[in-house]
Amino acid sequence: MSGRSEKAFRVVCRWTDRLERLLLALLVAGMVGLAAIQIVLRNVWHAGWVWAEPLLGMGLLWLTMLGALAAAGRGRHLSIDLAEALLPRRAAAGLARFMALFAAVVCVLLAWAAGRYVGFQRELDPSRLLGWPVWKYQLIIPVAFWLMALRFAVRAAVPAAWWALPGDEVLPGEGRAAP
Repeated sequence: MSGRSEKAFRVVCRWTDRLERLLLALLVAGMVGLAAIQIVLRNVWHAGWVWAEPLLGMGLLWLTMLGALAAAGRGRHLSIDLAEALLPRRAAAGLARFMALFAAVVCVLLAWAAGRYVGFQRELDPSRLLGWPVWKYQLIIPVAFWLMALRFAVRAAVPAAWWALPGDEVLPGEGRAAP
């Protein structure tokens, strides 16, 4: 594969990462703002919006799924790296590709199951939130798992060197690596 492909891949990764971070920041800010308004309404005027708590619950679901998708995209998902430390570099790279492919298959299965769950919710639960059926908010579950499956499949297919972005600094909220 050419250097041009690698550069395009890195540009797409960088912009996808920025978009995800923006969506997560907006979602957190909106949830904090809504919760603060709800607290003031309850404590000062002894009133509140009935839809606020269910919407915050759906916001938490979205935050969880989008956060998991972002973590998978940056390679910051939960993993056990013992084999990587014990195996030779070439064997560890092969194992990493196999594990990424395995994770993609698991995510496809989870996306399928989540799609069935949302389908059942569509048939059985007529509840609405802000005029939308609740099952539409829950669509984030299968969509996020499909996108995670795609990310893991790409991780299995793309050369490992492409993932190590030059100048990959630790961003706020990610913690610091041990010196």
